[in-house]
Amino acid sequence: MARFHSSCLGKQLVPGAAVMALVMALLLCLPGSLQAVDFRVKGVWQMAFQYSNVTPKGVDGADRFGALQRFRTQIDAVASENLSGSVTFEIGDVEWGKSASGGALGADGKIVELRYAYLDWMVPNTDVKVRMGLQHLRLPGILSRWGFGAVFGHDMAGINVSSPIYKSDDLNIDATFFWARPYNDNSQALFQDDNTQHLDNLDVFALSVPIRGDRFRVNPWAMYAMIGKYSLTNLTASPEPAQVVPRGGLMPVMGGYYADFQSNYVKGLSKPWGDGFWAGLCAEFFLTDSFKIGIEGAYGSVDMGEVKHYKGFGGDRTFQAKRSGWYIGARADWKLDWGTPGIIAWYGPGDDSNPYNGSERLPSFNTPWGVTALGFGGGDMDSVTWKVLGHNPSGMVGVVGQIDDISFIEDLTHVIRFGYYWGTNSKEMPRKAKMTTWPSRQDGPAAYLTTTDSAWEANLVNRYKIYENLELGLELAYVRLNLDGDTWHEAADSQLKDNYRVSCCFTYSF
Repeated sequence: MARFHSSCLGKQLVPGAAVMALVMALLLCLPGSLQAVDFRVKGVWQMAFQYSNVTPKGVDGADRFGALQRFRTQIDAVASENLSGSVTFEIGDVEWGKSASGGALGADGKIVELRYAYLDWMVPNTDVKVRMGLQHLRLPGILSRWGFGAVFGHDMAGINVSSPIYKSDDLNIDATFFWARPYNDNSQALFQDDNTQHLDNLDVFALSVPIRGDRFRVNPWAMYAMIGKYSLTNLTASPEPAQVVPRGGLMPVMGGYYADFQSNYVKGLSKPWGDGFWAGLCAEFFLTDSFKIGIEGAYGSVDMGEVKHYKGFGGDRTFQAKRSGWYIGARADWKLDWGTPGIIAWYGPGDDSNPYNGSERLPSFNTPWGVTALGFGGGDMDSVTWKVLGHNPSGMVGVVGQIDDISFIEDLTHVIRFGYYWGTNSKEMPRKAKMTTWPSRQDGPAAYLTTTDSAWEANLVNRYKIYENLELGLELAYVRLNLDGDTWHEAADSQLKDNYRVSCCFTYSF
């Protein structure tokens, strides 16, 4: 029997840790009648160290060096192949030395979080699988590191239903539908006693149809979003991904009044309910056993109505709170004995020169579109600095060449990557939209590149398997940002041209 000593637990057990301790105690004390339930535990420990000048490191006097750790553990209660439940706890991120995160002397902090909690079950006498609760939901893609599409994907509450449609020796067709509720009941703290709660939920409904053949995979999908006019307010919490306010990905540039939009203008939106619609497709074709190509693309539109007498651009005119756009991308990978050379490219149209008529960029949610290690957040640990350039391909042309899985020594692999990016937004937008500073996370993606701006990036990623379950990752990432002075004026000088991160991460998985 496991024993716990008070000297080991410390003087105070925080509520989250108490919940975890109670769960483990219950598992040890289950009566014999419930022994048919199979409990399985798995998890990941990560210890990361970084030196970086990318927000929030190295800016406004902040330290450039940081050390942090995180622990995630998943407990599955499996009754049968038709019924199970899972819960995932996360401890961290603990920044070493920081009291608020539990990393200071004494090491007591309220840092236990609930990541996932869902129920899996099969509809009786069918092949229909249902997952309901806090879970990971996403739309498909092939350009990014983790298979995310550029529009939607993260951890949230919802119901996911999947079922096979057709199955044969050389063709399989499935269907997946999900309803998710990313936001609801967050506006009351901002508007106090105002009657806003009936218009503050955002719900999405998506359908995906994966088709798999002998040498191809095709996945068309579509999604609709019902967006209450107050659903995107009061969402400025510091932890990722809420740090990137969702309004920035779903609505147009708002100019000098972006920080005040939710309090001064959101009530003036002409539509109580906004509409969002997306449709897309990704596909992979295995031309040989070692060579494959893929394509990915989507179109999306969000209409939140209009605002009369908007002054955020220096005038007094009607502002169309609408955003619609598309992107197309492709990749090719050739697996060789010594590595896998590959190329990734995409094109996403940008805004025209009229800030009042809405945006011509693809609307998207805060998706970890990890194409590169620093520019787009594809590093080994998502808690280190990232996303200098953004989290989607809108308003930009990008070309990334890489050699993956380079290995000359057993258990040691390398990735070499180089990317170049051009903006597609009108060079007149910063002036006409009164962008007195480079668009912040509240006002758009992490980067807003015009046709006069560009950037390039270089990554070197090394991974060494110390033991079967312990890996050391060392990443060196650099982004050079070239903003045109005639387009941005003083705003160009306020941004770092040379952005970098050196990080190492120890990952123990069990």
